[in-house]
Amino acid sequence: MQRRQLAAAVAVEDAERVRAGFARLVALGYAPTPETQAVMSRHVPREEMIALQLRLDANRAVVQGSGLFATIPVGGRLIEGIAWDGNRNRLFASSVVGRELLYGDGESWRAVPGIRPGSLFGLGMDAPRRLLWMASGVVEQTPSPGDAFRGLIAINLDTLAIVHRIAIPGDGSPADLAVAAEGTVYAADPQRGTIWRLGVGDTEATVVVPAGRLQNPQGLVPSADRRRLYVSDYGYGLAVIDLNSGAVSRLESDATTMLDGIDGLAPYRDGFIAVQNGTNPHRILYLALSADGRRIASVTVLESGHPEWGEPTLGVVRGNQFLYVADAQWERYGAAGAVTGEGLPRPTAIRALALSGRGL
Repeated sequence: MQRRQLAAAVAVEDAERVRAGFARLVALGYAPTPETQAVMSRHVPREEMIALQLRLDANRAVVQGSGLFATIPVGGRLIEGIAWDGNRNRLFASSVVGRELLYGDGESWRAVPGIRPGSLFGLGMDAPRRLLWMASGVVEQTPSPGDAFRGLIAINLDTLAIVHRIAIPGDGSPADLAVAAEGTVYAADPQRGTIWRLGVGDTEATVVVPAGRLQNPQGLVPSADRRRLYVSDYGYGLAVIDLNSGAVSRLESDATTMLDGIDGLAPYRDGFIAVQNGTNPHRILYLALSADGRRIASVTVLESGHPEWGEPTLGVVRGNQFLYVADAQWERYGAAGAVTGEGLPRPTAIRALALSGRGL
């Protein structure tokens, strides 16, 4: 909202609104491109710009602590999500353009046969039932979209055989999902703003939030008490859904920082880890919830502006580490998965960020 208001002020050359809006964004952690900053400088007095520059420098400061965990070869085209099977020490990865589920054991990568999905996005582990759930759908980059499955698929982690294949009604296209402790699956459709629920034993998914209530829902985290679902809405910020009534409200924050542009969410302790790739700079945050779970009590920047990132997307907690896709390369693929002029695809880096010793 602040960015849209600032753009509108720049368009009509309202210097006072530009000055106020730019200062608010900088206070939230915003670090514009040099081109955008040059535009702002035309409306902000030199003395104010000098003062703002100190905060801008702090916003651009690189925060890093992760190391390379695994590398997925170029053949795994457009890796979006990952999941960790601790029982067998295997990492699973979803491919959007390759339309396949890959798994690696540290030595090699191979595709799970027989899934016949669409583009694969978010993955969710149901460890007690030894299931791996995946969101299958269609985006612009999906090759042969006409035969792409739209829905939720689960495989047995020990046999790799399909256990569930639940189609989403109509033209729904789930892209991210989360599995609650009791086995309920929640899925988000960012194209339509729908949130779906699939209970244990259900053969059909039901609507929790109908289309149009959310703008672009992405990551999801169910609360431990099964009463709320936290959702990152890419343009709106963070939302909280009452699972009994379906009511949607904004998750307020006591911390002054940007909370839009969040792609992936992963539960950790009394909050969640957020991958924020829709802001400048890209960041990985730990969001601590208040005791009643209704507010963000504090925000800790775990990584920011890492020089080895492309576009980080989704991740998963593995013990006291956060594993995440560090370079999905969405910008390198166009319609039907064709490689664009952004350069040839690269191997995909999966990085590991230690969470212990950070005061979380």
